Amino acid sequence: MTSLPRFLISAATLCLAFTLPSHAQQTQRPWNEAAGPSIVGQQQSLYRFETLIMSSEDSKRHYKIQIGTPNRPAPARGHPVIYMVDGNAAMASIDVDDLKAISALSAPVLVAIGYDTEARHDVIARAFDYTPPVTENGVSKPVEVRGRSGGGADIFLDYIETHIKPAVEEREPIDRSRQTLWGHSYGGLFALHTLFTHPDLYQRYVAGDPSLWWYDGILVKTAQAFDTTQAKDKRIAIMVGGQRRSTSMSNAAAQWSAQDMAKHLQDAGLNVSYENFSDLNHGQMLAASLKPALRLAAQP
Repeated sequence: MTSLPRFLISAATLCLAFTLPSHAQQTQRPWNEAAGPSIVGQQQSLYRFETLIMSSEDSKRHYKIQIGTPNRPAPARGHPVIYMVDGNAAMASIDVDDLKAISALSAPVLVAIGYDTEARHDVIARAFDYTPPVTENGVSKPVEVRGRSGGGADIFLDYIETHIKPAVEEREPIDRSRQTLWGHSYGGLFALHTLFTHPDLYQRYVAGDPSLWWYDGILVKTAQAFDTTQAKDKRIAIMVGGQRRSTSMSNAAAQWSAQDMAKHLQDAGLNVSYENFSDLNHGQMLAASLKPALRLAAQP
């Protein structure tokens, strides 16, 4: 396989606020670990924050939406915006240096879509929200992977469009031509599912260590059937860690790596970048992919 270009943002921009963690920091964090302090509660002058609590239509999942707005007048067309799933962990991974870096560019509104819990993740809720629907004879069917119900990504996508985005836009003018979606792991799977099924919802897509193995690589089949002419104007970034967890794969689709996915999209003429952080494990890729995503969202 031929090598792919490095990440689209220049190294100088990336280095403004991102350095690789030390070996002492390179440990896998438990999913139920407390999110801990975040930028939302820190003293700084660049952003102001607001937190909303919302519930899914069926009242089974409860969301914590943290909105960070630049302390500056909105541009004539509105602020750019980045929507981040796994929002509890995302906000805990952003620091003041990140805010300085994006404020030096075109500061986006930050929308962290998390869950109403003190933990970094709600593993039951995210398993449903971030994973693609599975159909049989054209009808969606219940699906369970690793003991957790899945297949709710389209329901979640609709909820973001009909509930979360309007709540954000009630508070600040948003430039809908400059929307970025970021996700890691199941969230990376969700970002790519959104690209392949509803490409016009965002202009920039960032997937960190996407869980392409989910349900025997069902998203790979979606990618292979995707009409790439719908995404010629999109910017897509796929980033992975080098310290991979072992995953059982039972068919050819599930054998696809993230690099295979990036190569497939690039060969179709899309604006895709691929980056391998060889020293980082799966958990560390959350912050490692988020920080470049913030800068991508802040690019003109």
